[in-house]
Amino acid sequence: MKKLVLLGPPGSGKGTQAEILSLKENFVHFSTGDLLRNEIANRTEFGKQIKDFLEKGLLVPDEMITDFIIEYIRKNDLYNKNVVFDGFPRRNFQAKRLDDELNSHGISIDKALLIDIDEKTIIERLSSRLICSSCNKIFPGDYEEELCDICHGKLIKRTDDNIDVIKKRIDVYKNETSELLDYYLKKGILVKIDGKKNTQQVFEDIKRMVL
Repeated sequence: MKKLVLLGPPGSGKGTQAEILSLKENFVHFSTGDLLRNEIANRTEFGKQIKDFLEKGLLVPDEMITDFIIEYIRKNDLYNKNVVFDGFPRRNFQAKRLDDELNSHGISIDKALLIDIDEKTIIERLSSRLICSSCNKIFPGDYEEELCDICHGKLIKRTDDNIDVIKKRIDVYKNETSELLDYYLKKGILVKIDGKKNTQQVFEDIKRMVL
């Protein structure tokens, strides 16, 4: 069973590639963002704790996020499934905990895939993209319909998809992941993918590298 980590700045398309791997190659799309949003929406005890941190403008502690994710892996027996991790790990502490958990079951991360893309392209993509107001599916700016093709919700522009906020998100990404990229590079499993290609070409590159 394959275990992949998808890395890349906002706008690189890693969420889209994780979805395609899920649909076409029988991978579990482990979207940390979706999991945490569900916890908040369902008002679980963990969701309330996360929301409290976010409302105060604080980062959720690494230990809290990591403990939640490790427990989720155990409950859902993801050891014996193809998994693509999207949004986790973000820092070395998280990567090491994930490695320790997988290694305890005789498995490991096969590849860490960095979807590499320049800042100019990121800004162009994010400042023009649309998102479904109901299911949160993302659409490129040149999408010609007004409604989502999945749930028929109205497509809107995200409030954080303006240039100043995008640049801040890129800076946060760089600060968060520089050590993480070194971590996977030293382990010999970091692979760079050209993120400027179209969605299908990026997917074909990923398949060629890992499947």
